[in-house]
Amino acid sequence: MSTFSIGFGGIVPTMSGKTDYGTSRRNTTSGLLGSISATDLMKTDFAPGLRFKGEWADFLGEPERNFYMIISSPPGHGKTTFCLRFANYLADNFGRVIFFENEMNQSRTKRIFEFIGEKVSPRLELNFNADNPASIERILRTGRYDFAFFDSIQMSNLDEKELWKMKKEIFPQMGIVAISFANGKGGIRGSIVKQHQGDISVIFQKPGIATTIKNRFGEVGREFEVF
Repeated sequence: MSTFSIGFGGIVPTMSGKTDYGTSRRNTTSGLLGSISATDLMKTDFAPGLRFKGEWADFLGEPERNFYMIISSPPGHGKTTFCLRFANYLADNFGRVIFFENEMNQSRTKRIFEFIGEKVSPRLELNFNADNPASIERILRTGRYDFAFFDSIQMSNLDEKELWKMKKEIFPQMGIVAISFANGKGGIRGSIVKQHQGDISVIFQKPGIATTIKNRFGEVGREFEVF
């Protein structure tokens, strides 16, 4: 059976026989740039998704490891609390996580963890100083992390194009959670392009309740009680 890698750059054969996340668009099977035949696609083995359990499986399904999630809420609705819980869950079960925290200081973040009441994972790291694309990229290029959270993309000074380039071209293997300010109607601030780029979009329509409005890996309209 043919084995291919899959990523934002397309699907390509893997010479090692292992499934990974590739960025090359060259496909030796078809000879066409970025192409694969439908029959080869159906023979392809892909990396398994993240096998979430319990409330996380109910809310998000089984995302691919390099999922891209966009989260938005008005102030005080619980997006940071939700994301710290999610980051801790990922670190506890699936790999190393870096959380770029540019909205909360260290003491407030500690208070949120105390409120959550869960044992924090040693594989979750927090950074309170990297507030620009260059410093963030330098940290991610160490290769230490499987997942990255940005709270928020506005406070991290990541514009839409920089964030998408980071996700698509520089770190296509990494799972990314981008936290955004809300617009005046409570939705995701920014262009409609940003909303369509994400695999999963989550908003807070009311305090303490996260809701999926887009999910390529599960049902939309699922709710998660944060507090």
